[in-house]
Amino acid sequence: MIRIGHMYSIPQPHLQAVEHVGNDMNSGIGFNPIRIDKGEKYSLAIGSDGEVLKISNGDSQVHDIAYPFSGASSCGAIISGRWVGSWANGEIRKAFMSSFSLGEMWSDAGIQSEGQDGEQTRHVSNSAIWTRELQSEPVAMCKVGECLAFACLRTGIYMIDSEAREIWRSPYPVWRELEDLARMDSIVSMIHMGDELYCFTSSGAFSIISVSRGIEKSNGILPNLPGRVHRVMHNEDCGWIIMLHGRNVAFLSDLFTNPEIVNVPGPVLDAVPFSRGWKWTGWRHDGMMQREVSSGRILVSRTCSRDEIGVSLLGDKVLTNSGLWGAFSYPIDSNLERQ
Repeated sequence: MIRIGHMYSIPQPHLQAVEHVGNDMNSGIGFNPIRIDKGEKYSLAIGSDGEVLKISNGDSQVHDIAYPFSGASSCGAIISGRWVGSWANGEIRKAFMSSFSLGEMWSDAGIQSEGQDGEQTRHVSNSAIWTRELQSEPVAMCKVGECLAFACLRTGIYMIDSEAREIWRSPYPVWRELEDLARMDSIVSMIHMGDELYCFTSSGAFSIISVSRGIEKSNGILPNLPGRVHRVMHNEDCGWIIMLHGRNVAFLSDLFTNPEIVNVPGPVLDAVPFSRGWKWTGWRHDGMMQREVSSGRILVSRTCSRDEIGVSLLGDKVLTNSGLWGAFSYPIDSNLERQ
C-alpha cells in the first residue's frame, strides 16, 4: 500500500491572486506562492494551486506559468539544468517525483500523449524527462553536486543522479529520545556540506549522513528550542539559522552549541546570508541579524513590519503571499551594514 504522509509547513492564507502577470519582478506573478526553489541561473516560484513560474536570476525576467502536477509541489530542487519536483495526494494515495528541463516549455498535467499511461498523465505533465511513482511522500530535497538527495516520510533517505538512477539509500533515522513523537515528526530540511548530508526534523533532531557511502555518521537533538522547526539553512560565514513555528528564530555558530534565540513578530519563512549574519522575511515582517567579528556573538538584530507575509527572498526583492514583489525592508539602524 502506498503511504502518503503529512508534511509539516507554515500555514499560508489563501488570498485571491492578482490578475495581471508581468514579465519582470516589478509586477505580480499572478498566483499565491508557497516558496521559491532557487538555482544559479533560474529560480522557480511554486504556487498553492500547482503553478510553477520560471524566473531568470540575471535579468529578473519571468516566463509563462506551467502546471507540471495536478496540485502544489510538496518540495523541489534544481540540478543539472533541471527542476526535480514532487507531488503527493492523500485522497488517491499516490506520490510522484518528476524531472523537467529548464530550457523548455512545459505542458500542463492532464494533457495525454499517444502511448502514455493515462493515470500518470492526469497528475504529471508529459513534458517530464522522467517520472517515478514513490511509496511514500517526499518531504525534503537537497542538491548534492549533480545529484539529488531526498527524504521520504518514515521510509528512507535516498540519493539519485540526474537520470533518477539510485546511488544509495539509507534507513530513515531513528532517535530513541523521540520515539513517542515518531508518528508526528518529519524531516523538514536537508543541507549538503562536503561529504556530509545534514537532515533536520520538525522536533529539532538531526542526522549526519556520509554523502559518499550513504551511512549515518552521527545524530543528535538541538537543545532548548522554543518551538517546532520548519526549516534550517546554513552558510559557512554566517552559521546556522533555525526557522521555527511561532515568534522565535534560532541561530547557531556551531551545530553542537546552544542556540541563540531572537524574538520576531511571526514565523521566518526564508533567509539569505548577509554581512556576517542573516536577513530574512516572514510573517508580516522583514529582519536581519549580524555578528561581531571578534567574538562571533550576535551584535544586533532588528525587524521591520510589512503589510503582507514575505514568502521568499530573491536578492533585495521579497515575494509576498499575494503574489506581489516588494523591496526588502531594511531596519533603520546605524549598526547594520548593507551589502
